[in-house]
Amino acid sequence: MFGPWSGRRCDSADHQPTRNSMFRHTKTCAAALLALGGSSFLLPALAQQQLQRVEITGSNLKRTVDSEEALPVTIINVEQLRQSGVTSVEQVVQMLSTSQSSNVGSNSIGSSTGGATYANLRGIGTNKTLVLLNGRRVAAFAFNVNAVDLNAIPFAAVERVEVLRDGASAIYGTDAIGGVINFITKREYKGVTLSAEMTKPQKTGGDTDRANILFGFGNLEENGSNVWISFDRSHQKRVRALDRDFARTGVIPSKGVSGTSPTTFPGNFTQGSVAANPSAPDCAPPLSLPSPTSAGTCVFDFSATIDIIPEVKTETLAGRATFKVFKDSLLSVEVVSTDNDNISRVAPDPVAGISIPAGSPSYPVGTFPGLDTTKPVTAAWRMVPAGSRTNQALSHADRLVFDLTGTLAGMDYRAGLYYTDNTAQDGAIDGYVNAPFVRSEVAAGRLNPFVPATPAQLAIIETAKRRGTFATAEGTTQGADFRLSRDLFEMSGGTAAISGGAEFRKEFYRNDTDDAVVRAIPSAGRSPNHVSGDRKVLAFTTEAVLPVTKMLEVQLAARYDDYSDAGSTFNPKIGFRLQPTKNLVLRGSANTGFKAPTLDDLYAPQTITFATSSSNDPILCPGGVVNVAAGGVKSRDCGAQVQVQQGGNTKLKPEKSKTFTLGLAFEPVKNLTMSADYWNIKLKDQINALPQASIIANYIQYADRFHRCKDLPLDVQANLNRCLAGDTNSNAIGYITATQDNLGRVETDGIDFTAAYSFPLAGGNLALTWDGTWIRSYKYQNSPTDPMRENVGVYIDSSPVFRWQHTVSGTYAIGNWSSRLALRHKTGYYDKNDPASVVGGPSFYQSVKPYTLVDFAVSTKPIKGMSLTVGVKNLFDTDPPFSNQTDRSQRGFDPRYTDPLGRTFFVRGSYSFM
Repeated sequence: MFGPWSGRRCDSADHQPTRNSMFRHTKTCAAALLALGGSSFLLPALAQQQLQRVEITGSNLKRTVDSEEALPVTIINVEQLRQSGVTSVEQVVQMLSTSQSSNVGSNSIGSSTGGATYANLRGIGTNKTLVLLNGRRVAAFAFNVNAVDLNAIPFAAVERVEVLRDGASAIYGTDAIGGVINFITKREYKGVTLSAEMTKPQKTGGDTDRANILFGFGNLEENGSNVWISFDRSHQKRVRALDRDFARTGVIPSKGVSGTSPTTFPGNFTQGSVAANPSAPDCAPPLSLPSPTSAGTCVFDFSATIDIIPEVKTETLAGRATFKVFKDSLLSVEVVSTDNDNISRVAPDPVAGISIPAGSPSYPVGTFPGLDTTKPVTAAWRMVPAGSRTNQALSHADRLVFDLTGTLAGMDYRAGLYYTDNTAQDGAIDGYVNAPFVRSEVAAGRLNPFVPATPAQLAIIETAKRRGTFATAEGTTQGADFRLSRDLFEMSGGTAAISGGAEFRKEFYRNDTDDAVVRAIPSAGRSPNHVSGDRKVLAFTTEAVLPVTKMLEVQLAARYDDYSDAGSTFNPKIGFRLQPTKNLVLRGSANTGFKAPTLDDLYAPQTITFATSSSNDPILCPGGVVNVAAGGVKSRDCGAQVQVQQGGNTKLKPEKSKTFTLGLAFEPVKNLTMSADYWNIKLKDQINALPQASIIANYIQYADRFHRCKDLPLDVQANLNRCLAGDTNSNAIGYITATQDNLGRVETDGIDFTAAYSFPLAGGNLALTWDGTWIRSYKYQNSPTDPMRENVGVYIDSSPVFRWQHTVSGTYAIGNWSSRLALRHKTGYYDKNDPASVVGGPSFYQSVKPYTLVDFAVSTKPIKGMSLTVGVKNLFDTDPPFSNQTDRSQRGFDPRYTDPLGRTFFVRGSYSFM
């Protein structure tokens, strides 16, 4: 059954899940559910147990289970997710109905994410979802120290996931505004388990294989020690756009979509107001096609040449050693080391600003009205002969934790030291070319951008290829913490308790480019940068639980944080649990939050890269109509990719929030448990980059963010595509500024629903579960002076917010066999419908259809210690719904919210022995 009501760490030795439930309670967790009016069929088993003192998710206090409070916590049994074909932590997070994450591994295609994937509860930002491992922080990803890369979590060693949905910033940290996701590994293990799994899509590409070994020895109860070690390796193959019909092209006339680039092969050229291509009007299909907006030129279908899922290899070593020390105390040492290798491919390298003198062997051949053949032309050439640009991102994460937990003089304590480190690098391993070298070779007549390359020219192009590291980065977090709790006095409803704690941590960040490489490869979107920063944080927490009456319990908490660079903040919290009847619990909480700018927000390198979507210059091509009088060139200024400056901003202010929740949990009939929790979040001074679409659409308001070529130094223009695509010092946009900024307010609210029903059926047992989130409203500003904009059910700026998401599952178990049928659903939304990229305008505007996937699996235990599972994910082979979004390199669908693999078969086996 679901675990949202228990609010419990359940760190006792009794960890075994109910066998028919993926989202479950342990026996001691179930006792807490019972106190809330949970499933009464658990009573006989619980009556025979001695109540235990355990730590509660969302609280630093340990208390007996009969005095537990109700917090909106979802507890996920990861082993049963594995049996359902889930192969990564990213997939676990995607199954949460509370998740609105758009930061997935496929985002590495066409961007510099380094292959990282992040959690984003409530959609308010990855930097406001606090990710913990065994209750402590994990180092943020090196290239974006805003959030934790989920690839750094040891999936094979994770036993369960606890998701606290009430934004408990007073307990865990001021950045837990959206909620907390706590990944919990095994406490102890004895024996050996070997496991292997394989997933294979019905269509080409995307095969995944995984192998794991887990072994441990010792027994805490018998000999006072236990040690376990796990090694896990996984490999997912890439999926090309050409491997899926819905992704194989960005040119879809029937939908009004023309996701193309004006830099093509054979190349386009310009001279003053003349723009042409020697291969026009036919161009060179299937990749080079006639331009729909500029007669006589061609465009390139870049979407056909990219990957839609990268190739990913991950290796993780995790271990834990636990020893009994002193009296009633445990000392544990936890080690995790993870390597992630992400390889992604995008369209061949575009080289612009190629000046070809008159009389050169490379000069365009043909008749072109208005062309003065005594003058040079400027060409832009897609380097198709060099092949796809291939990026490799390598990341390595280490974690070392010492933990001492126990009781002393009637008090519970926990102390720890931890060190976490994340390093990453990304670079070119194929397809990128040294742009200055290519320009010089074309000018000398040894390369020709208008005709197929000869063997001699292919050799020059191979020489032109530039491989190397673009940048390396590192993020570290090290700290110490101490918590102490005890009972105080008796009240009408039970024993009052109090806790106090302190934490000190130091964060460090650096990011360095290989200057020679990034200068030689402008399309990498990097500028020479060497930045670093650090901060110290000291925090104090206190908490009290007051059982005022047998029906009413009140929780009070407060946290004080002092940042060395962002000042100090005090954040209180109040919560309550009211149980008027045996089968009904009312609960609620209210708290404030404080989110300091991360080191990446402040110091991230300011680089200039290509936007993923096309746009019209608001001055030189307003509404898609070229303004020749102002110096507009249609092929350059209409429907083309502008370059964008991204990076940190040292002038940022902290974000502040107010959150409250109000809900109930009840049992309307025997064995049916249900809950509904309303949540409300108000955030001000949100830190984010202003979306490119908003900057373009509001030129007057954001005029200072536009940097035109004529206003820039020549050495800066030399690395800007639009400045090189026409005459130097033109009026074209060199780049627009979209660095991190305090954008304004965010206000969002909604309701989380859960239900679980379990009953005997035909000699076995059937368990049904349901988990859904409905968002009433999500409003935000792009600046403090802007009106609030509603984002629910509509794609605005860079993403939609889903009105409704849910998962439904049914598990039937009989003997050594079990089967599970699960359904995942997202509602549709009004699409991006960008007039700069949708050819034909409003007549082609559309809504993205709802998206539902069905999975099925069967498991058996043929002999002692062995488990076998076979299943199908996306049973009905449902394609992602069509989307005309242009914020990702993938076109025709949105890879952030859908699964492009299609029907996928999987098999998993494990064998355990002593």
